Amino acid sequence: MENDKNQVVDLLISHNQILVRARSYSEQLSQWGKENIEQGAVIHWDYVIFDPLPEDAFGANVFLKLTNKFVMDEKTQRCIVTPFYVNGSNNVEVASATEKFKINIKLDSPLYSLYYEICESDEVFYKFTFVPTEIPIEAQYLIDDPWGGEKDKALKLGFL
Repeated sequence: MENDKNQVVDLLISHNQILVRARSYSEQLSQWGKENIEQGAVIHWDYVIFDPLPEDAFGANVFLKLTNKFVMDEKTQRCIVTPFYVNGSNNVEVASATEKFKINIKLDSPLYSLYYEICESDEVFYKFTFVPTEIPIEAQYLIDDPWGGEKDKALKLGFL
């Protein structure tokens, strides 16, 4: 299923984080403040970290997709959208605290709306959907969820 628009990685998720970044690892950008923990995300322009919700370390499939229109998975339990800048970087990665994978889908635009979904079927899996855009979208929850996410509630950027 891997091509220039789709990729799947089996990521060992640990330390309550899953992230996408278009820059090298940064200790400073990886810090969680009290409000970040409450909103379940640390959002920077080219470095976003999300709470995967399950507490333990575990392996999960992460589906990466490039498309012109986002369609939410019917198995989605949490969905967040955020602006995400690539700025010509060919070093875009999906990572956890313990491992990282280069994203091989063709991210040629400088700006995307990045959709993050936590889905549950037989196992928990994650989706990151990149939709090219010219105007940054407001970071927000797209559905109500059991962990306090409220549909249309804006998320704050930066260390909070």
